[in-house]
Amino acid sequence: MATEYTCITRKIEVHLHKHGDTEEAAQRLKDEYHIWDNINDNLYKAANRIVSHCFFNDAYEYRLKIHSPEFRQIEKSLQHAKKNKLSEDDIKKLKAERKSLCADFREQRLAFLRGGATEGANPEQNSTYQVVSHEFLDVIPSDILTCLNQNIASVYKQYALEVEMGKRTIPNFKKGIPVPFAIKQNKQLRLRKRNDGSVYVLLPRELEWDLSFGRDRSNNREIVERVLSGQYDVGNSSIQETRSGKRFLLLVVKIPKASRTLDTKKVVGVDLGIATPLYAALNDNEYGGLSIGSQEQFLKIRMRMTAQKRELQRNLRYTTNGGHGRTQKLQALERLEGKERNWVHLQNHIFSKSIIEYALKNNAGVIQMERLTGFGHDKNDEVGTEYKFILRYWSFFELQSMIEYKAKAAGIEVRYINPYHTSQTCSFCGKYEKGQRINQATFVCKNPDCVKGKGRQKSDGTYEGINADWNAARNIALSEEFVDKKKK
Repeated sequence: MATEYTCITRKIEVHLHKHGDTEEAAQRLKDEYHIWDNINDNLYKAANRIVSHCFFNDAYEYRLKIHSPEFRQIEKSLQHAKKNKLSEDDIKKLKAERKSLCADFREQRLAFLRGGATEGANPEQNSTYQVVSHEFLDVIPSDILTCLNQNIASVYKQYALEVEMGKRTIPNFKKGIPVPFAIKQNKQLRLRKRNDGSVYVLLPRELEWDLSFGRDRSNNREIVERVLSGQYDVGNSSIQETRSGKRFLLLVVKIPKASRTLDTKKVVGVDLGIATPLYAALNDNEYGGLSIGSQEQFLKIRMRMTAQKRELQRNLRYTTNGGHGRTQKLQALERLEGKERNWVHLQNHIFSKSIIEYALKNNAGVIQMERLTGFGHDKNDEVGTEYKFILRYWSFFELQSMIEYKAKAAGIEVRYINPYHTSQTCSFCGKYEKGQRINQATFVCKNPDCVKGKGRQKSDGTYEGINADWNAARNIALSEEFVDKKKK
């Protein structure tokens, strides 16, 4: 049985290796940066050529159809089948003829892409590679062009149907896209280690990129060491240059899934809320749960950073209108924005890790979350007033993505459920009624026969209620209304 993997991408800063302090070494470094700049400056052009020819290849088959009188007649007959009172056998026969014609058109298309030959391997990718290699092979190595061609073909394939239906245009690529490369060449790993312990990745044309781990808060050095030792596998990776001129290795690491025997009947429901960022509850437990984070702690820091950013923007409003030094004046603002983003990213890592640990501690084999597509939007697709604040200050989707890939690495299944009424339904009796969630913290079931959904009875005859976030999380864990993550 093949080993199952989960893929993660590690972002590590890289620099071209300096081969000594001599003039020859300095000139070599200059020449290597010139090679890199040529690759980086032409890669997006090659990507756009590839995606354009992918579209052309599809359009060729479409033209064969519209120029075929027989095909057009069949389409017309099927379109007016009801009007012409065609029988089911007639319709079935027409559809069979259309299918046969489509197969012929596809064979003609493939023969065209092969240059007239009737057989050959993957003519579609080969045809787009021939186009870009003819134009860019002098500046972009063939290994990189091959990886780029595979990546762009894969991206186009994802959107081809939407492009055909007119729901979107073909993808467009801009300067600065990652430079892809095969991490293994002839089964030899391009990631290597020198005698002095430094690690580098060898790109085509002998470009040695040294890995700089810095403070290494993400534990990248240990992950790279495990790759070098063979403990982890790797997939095709890339190097990307940012606007600031820094270069980063985007290393795709394949981590073997943990072999645990988890109970798939035990489900953890995760509620993403406002008062409490996350609340986790089990489907088979009538008490307890896990509250993760607090609104005060999370929003206090974010709002402080936002206030600093606004103040900085006000100060820069009149000092950056043209003239020299604009880039330098904006550096403080860019640093603050980066600091804010990094802090949110770190918090989401901490929160998602806590969820996985809670699931493993309780031997739960499934985590269920609400689908957040359209979260906070009303029927007119406008964000409700009560949701504007939280959507502005918190990255729900990033958090769900982190939970998803960490769960996959731990061997836990992730499901998405319909979020409809999860916060206004009693998780004990199933009664739904508006107003049962009295506030962000408290839920009181209005079913007179439900005891557990009301909490303790007070001396005045009213009820204390139960934790509203826990109730919502338990509803999520119990739900069987499974949905696709992206579809509305």
